Amino acid sequence: MNSNKLSLYLECLDEAFRRLARRLHAEFAQNMVGGITMSQFIVLKILKTKGKVTVSEVADELYVSLSSVTALADRLYKVGFVQRLRDEQDRRLVWLKLTEEGENIVLLCQEARRQVIEKYFSCLSEEDIKQLIKLCEKVNDNLKQQ
Repeated sequence: MNSNKLSLYLECLDEAFRRLARRLHAEFAQNMVGGITMSQFIVLKILKTKGKVTVSEVADELYVSLSSVTALADRLYKVGFVQRLRDEQDRRLVWLKLTEEGENIVLLCQEARRQVIEKYFSCLSEEDIKQLIKLCEKVNDNLKQQ
């Protein structure tokens, strides 16, 4: 593919991603449950997936600073969605773990997100959805290698 054609395609892709991301992000934010933010939901989802993790692990996964994750974790702790557990061998190390209430909030938010995704993508055929997943995974694999 020549560079002019590629540039045109990339501009179109950029615009399509920008519009889709803005609309999805806005609807996801409107459908959060329990007064949590998108950032807090992402942290809760990491904890649900991994069980217990350190603040450093969350920061690494999200590519953000330790202080950002610490502030998020503090708010989640105060509302009862997250526990802080001291490590038995190294008392300086603090683990984050979902509470039962945090687990319930994640499930409610995931269902709300599923409904938003269904709203946007139900117009696609099964084959289109499979292809979209395949393409997204291909781009993510490329990002992992960089």
